Amino acid sequence: MKQSNGSGASGFHSFKGLNEAEVAKTTAELKAKYQSSSTPNDLYNLIDEIDAAMANIDNNLNNFTALNSGRLQQDITNIELARTTKLSSTISNSSKLTSIFSQANDLGHKLTFKIKSLDQEIGNVNKTLDYVTNIQLLKNNINQANYAIEHKNWELAAQCIHTINSKIPSELISGKYASVVIPSTELPESPTVAIANWIDKLTQVFKEKFTEAAKAKNVEQLTKFFQLFPLINQEEIGLNCYSKFICEIINETSKSLTAGLENAHDLKPAIFSNVVMQLFENISMMLSQHGPLIKKYYSATYPSALSYVISKIQREIDLQVGIIADTFYDLRRLDKHFQDIKLYSFPVLTRRLAELKDHPNQDQESRRTSFDTSDDLLPIRLIGDLIQELSSIFENWTLYCRFITVKYLQEPKHKQNGKEAVTGKSPMEDKDALLLPDLIRKSTFTRKINEKLLPSFETLYKFYFRRSIEKSITIEELPSLDAYLVLSNEPGVHPEQVPISSVVEDLTLVLNNTLRNIIQSGLPTAVKSFINESFGIVQQDLLNGFFIKNLNDNQPRYNQTLSLIDPASTINRTNSPISRSATPDVHGGSGGLSTGAGFLKGASSALGSVVSGSGAIVGSLQTTPNNTKLLSFIIYLNTVAMAQEYFTKVFQNINKDSYLQSYYPFGKDKSKISNILQQDFLDPFTSVSNKIISESLINLYNQSIKNKLLLLVNEFFTDIPTANNENNYVIYSSNNINDPTILIKFTSNWQSLMKPYLQTLHKTLWSKLLRLVVVNLTNLLEKKLFMILNKLKINELGAIKLEKDVSYLINEICRDNYYLREKFVRLTQIVLLVGMDDEEYEESNQPVTKARETEEDGGEGRDDFDDEIGGINWVLTPQERIQIRKYRI
Repeated sequence: MKQSNGSGASGFHSFKGLNEAEVAKTTAELKAKYQSSSTPNDLYNLIDEIDAAMANIDNNLNNFTALNSGRLQQDITNIELARTTKLSSTISNSSKLTSIFSQANDLGHKLTFKIKSLDQEIGNVNKTLDYVTNIQLLKNNINQANYAIEHKNWELAAQCIHTINSKIPSELISGKYASVVIPSTELPESPTVAIANWIDKLTQVFKEKFTEAAKAKNVEQLTKFFQLFPLINQEEIGLNCYSKFICEIINETSKSLTAGLENAHDLKPAIFSNVVMQLFENISMMLSQHGPLIKKYYSATYPSALSYVISKIQREIDLQVGIIADTFYDLRRLDKHFQDIKLYSFPVLTRRLAELKDHPNQDQESRRTSFDTSDDLLPIRLIGDLIQELSSIFENWTLYCRFITVKYLQEPKHKQNGKEAVTGKSPMEDKDALLLPDLIRKSTFTRKINEKLLPSFETLYKFYFRRSIEKSITIEELPSLDAYLVLSNEPGVHPEQVPISSVVEDLTLVLNNTLRNIIQSGLPTAVKSFINESFGIVQQDLLNGFFIKNLNDNQPRYNQTLSLIDPASTINRTNSPISRSATPDVHGGSGGLSTGAGFLKGASSALGSVVSGSGAIVGSLQTTPNNTKLLSFIIYLNTVAMAQEYFTKVFQNINKDSYLQSYYPFGKDKSKISNILQQDFLDPFTSVSNKIISESLINLYNQSIKNKLLLLVNEFFTDIPTANNENNYVIYSSNNINDPTILIKFTSNWQSLMKPYLQTLHKTLWSKLLRLVVVNLTNLLEKKLFMILNKLKINELGAIKLEKDVSYLINEICRDNYYLREKFVRLTQIVLLVGMDDEEYEESNQPVTKARETEEDGGEGRDDFDDEIGGINWVLTPQERIQIRKYRI
């Protein structure tokens, strides 16, 4: 080996020309010579050197291959020889190991078989031991049970039977061995027969003892024997005994609560609802107190013990509550009331509806007399008490149903989740949904509610609600508007307490109380029925028979406007009667007439900002007496607006999740009730009342305001030549620009026209009326201005004067509502056009574009923004603009 290594080393040394470094060195030298070559001969010599170097490398490679191939072949031979030798020894060792493993496997099988045999023997021994132990336990317990029964030790006997049934297999008890070994001369029966006989005997004994303890009201004995029934596998019998006991208590409680009611001559209000409430409270208290005891002794062997008890006592509960309801029905003489209700024809409301069609005048005193006579037969307070009492009965029933459903009859959550998976409903929808159990839904009292009590309830509240409207109309009181129309130099303000008819105040109270009684009944069908019936009554008797009729009867005559009253003229007036509920005392203090900055001072300041001159505004407010019908028209118009506001607040307060959820916990009742309240009453009422308001405001404008507005416009844009203005706005002196005469007069006339309505109308009515007036005023101003411009020409000074006048007019009208300025866009553009010179007009006709500032435009470091450049957004058509420009001279 050493020799071989030496020759290899010398061979490698002899071929050092094949070394990478030597090859790189030769290549570098050839490159250097190539770069230094300057003649063809140098290149020829370089090629020869390259060929020589290549030949030398090829020769060295051939020699190296020939020299080393023999050595490599020898090494391969040696390796093959060593592999053969090693493989033969490995195969020999593998054979020996296989033999050893085979012997170990055989030994393992033998050990496993012996271990299994031992385990089987041990199992057989244990089974025999268990069998013998159970036989011994069975024999001992049978003997103990026999002894206990003979000596009337019922607890020990029940415990022995429980031990036999729970700890000993039934196959062993009924087996042949036990039937041979266990019987004796004292107890010859087989274990199965003996145990069955004992269970029957103990069951009978426990029932008798439980009944005796129940009659004696011995709680200790009741508890003692109640807990023994599960020990002998007679849970249902024990629960039946307990249910019977509870039913007797419920029966006795009901009798004690209703004792003396039938003989009572003067039944107190709400006595029956209190009886029902106390009955359900006693039932709930008993279930809450006895529930832990039932769970303790019965839940292990009878998990649905509580729901079983509820199902047993529900019949008695239905019976007793039904008896109380029938007693209420009879003693309150509901049949008699229903006959009277059926015969009552609502003469006042019927007469008003007839008058709405025929438009005759009706004496209010006759209406009052007819109503008071009928009130003796059907006292409205009595009907209201009956509704509230019946509603309380329903409410107590609903609370009881919710109590037992949540605490005893609700399905476990894992079962509900399983149903969700089957039905495909999302868990979020039904996570908190509470379903009404069939036990309640199909109970006899539920059927009685639907068939008897609910129709009676609907009859009562339908009559009560319509009768309340009738009575409120009959005893109606209207406030005086004198305090709201007092002439004052202070700015006009909205009244804090809007003057309205007492009818809406009374009816709002009735609606709120009645609706809450209906909601608190917990009956979705009652709510649906009441909403439909009540809205029909409201639409017929309130909206049509009261609002529309009174607004029609008190329509303002043409050109009669509301005016302010001199305070001196109100000193000797008699105060109007005060409403019974919330009608404001219009003579007691300023009421809705709050103080503020002086009106004349404010108007003078506004005028000074428009004209350069200064002058005081002289009040020219009218002090003529107001027409009675116009005053009534304003009051009834306010009444409609306040009805909207009051009814909306009533429904918003009721339509709250927390309030509705407390009375409608089952299923989707809460969302259904919420939709019924909103969609079946409030939305249609708001729609109809808005229509009444709109039509009434248009009527008020046409009858009372329109003509005055025309006069105001004619005085503002006058085309009559004067000493200072020979041709209207063709002004020859700059001094005439600051003439405030027209502005002062306009301010005075505008305030005298609109201030009375501001101080008497509801805010929403004032807003709508002002918008209506402004819309019509802009049209009148535009037509009047065009008429003047068609008749006359306007120069630069005239345009300046026109612009200042119009600006002051807009500021004066829109001081309380800035958004009304958009109604004057056409007018302001007309004024703008006549005031432009030619160059400005050409620029205004350029298209409006959006310019966005960017970093390239020098906007670096600032936010991007849009800006309008190059023109005006005209609302006037091009033809109109061309025509208007012709007016300018």
